[in-house]
Amino acid sequence: MKNRFKLIACAFVLTYLVIYCGMASWRYFAAYSNPHAFMNDSSRCAECHLESRPEKGRPYQVMNFRRDIYSICERCHTLQVTHPVDIAPGRMFGNKLPLDADGTMTCVTCHAPHSAPFSNRMYTGRTTWEKVRDTVFPMLPGRFRTRFLRLPTPKGELCESCHAGRSITSRRGDVKVNDPAAYSGSRNCMKCHPGEFRQWSHTPHARMLRSPRKDPGALAAVFGENPPFPPSEIAYVLGSRNVQRFISRRGNSMVVRTPIWLIRAKKWNLTYWRELDWIRLCSGCHTTGMDPTQAAFAEEGIGCEACHGPGKKHVASRRAGDIVNPRRLSQVRRDMICESCHTAGHDSTGEFRFPAGFVPGADLNRHFFGLTPKPGQDDVSFKGDGSYGDRHRQFLYWQAQMLIVEGETCDLCKNFREGRKESSGKGPLKMTSDQYCASCHDGTLVPRAAHHDQPVVVSRRCQVCHPSLRDASGEVSIHDHKYLPPFALQKNDFIPSVDFRSICYECHPAPTKGV
Repeated sequence: MKNRFKLIACAFVLTYLVIYCGMASWRYFAAYSNPHAFMNDSSRCAECHLESRPEKGRPYQVMNFRRDIYSICERCHTLQVTHPVDIAPGRMFGNKLPLDADGTMTCVTCHAPHSAPFSNRMYTGRTTWEKVRDTVFPMLPGRFRTRFLRLPTPKGELCESCHAGRSITSRRGDVKVNDPAAYSGSRNCMKCHPGEFRQWSHTPHARMLRSPRKDPGALAAVFGENPPFPPSEIAYVLGSRNVQRFISRRGNSMVVRTPIWLIRAKKWNLTYWRELDWIRLCSGCHTTGMDPTQAAFAEEGIGCEACHGPGKKHVASRRAGDIVNPRRLSQVRRDMICESCHTAGHDSTGEFRFPAGFVPGADLNRHFFGLTPKPGQDDVSFKGDGSYGDRHRQFLYWQAQMLIVEGETCDLCKNFREGRKESSGKGPLKMTSDQYCASCHDGTLVPRAAHHDQPVVVSRRCQVCHPSLRDASGEVSIHDHKYLPPFALQKNDFIPSVDFRSICYECHPAPTKGV
């Protein structure tokens, strides 16, 4: 009996040692399991980099890649990405994680493709099997998969580099969608609300998205002898005043093309290099009644039902209770309608960069997550706690950037610019830059500033003293409505600094020193 017991014990120990040695050897010599091993071949550098031998240690931001990082990674990683990659976090501690040249995240912000596949440090949390294994083989050499992460994150440390102070628990689930069949379209609203429809039709919201096949006048771009692409590839047009961008179909997908038509300058901007997935990143805020899972929507552009909710039932019954009237909502729920597009974030699955399934009157907090700061926001206007209060602060920040009149709401834009011209009976006219400014700054909506009625000021164009900010291509920035010189608000002061007075000194004699 004793001999049998000894034999079983020896067999168990021997089996244990064989398994132990086998697992230890695999963990030491598992180089063959590195899916990125081909990247160690210097002859293949040019597949991703413009240089045949990129300089080692060169900062990522100044690396020269053949294509955008997402497209390079997508050649092998064909599954959809669930974490947004083109957001601009701007709050990472110590700036240890590399961002793109424009300050946005890419795949390599969190993943280091040239790093080792295994490490003696734990990079991710252990699975149940790994916990059992480490209990049974406590002395097994520590070789943990890195998932090519830049930082060890067994407790979420990598995620907390951006999401510090917020819950990192997953909210993923089924995509919430709207039913385009429940919408009637803005033209059905016109039958009972002709005045409101007429005002809306002259707003930028109405021209947010247009099909050149349905509306040939929507296409402002000129396609000459050598166009960047044939106009036949255009499915939809974005923009109508400053710039125009174009959406094309790519199989079952739709992409925003890189060439941009500059409407004022009447020329192409070919410097933009990243095509965007229009369905995932843009569609929810450029259409009405969007179901992104089916790439279907009820109406092109921001129609009446974008702010009033699905109206097919209301059109049939004509009952006030079958449509959302924002005036009857609380201030918070009313603001949420505008915040659903004019703040940043993603839906509950992380797949779409808009609150999929949200309808006016609903609680935006159940649809929109992952708020990130807008360029220019600081610790006052963005706390980083993921709360609705933070989202509302971003909305107020956006209002300040747009110079919305104090005490007004987004309804101010329903009769926006051209709409005011229309009310005079002259029709929607193309304004000069001075007329555009005067549509608000004529003393009715916005009080005229002191001294602006002086002849020397009246005789000059507005932008002589209030030049528009310019984008990287040198064109007028459509995202700036303050129009103050760069030296006027160097410290983002709300009250212009003394240097601002130098504009006045262009015409008026400057005071002597000490005055």
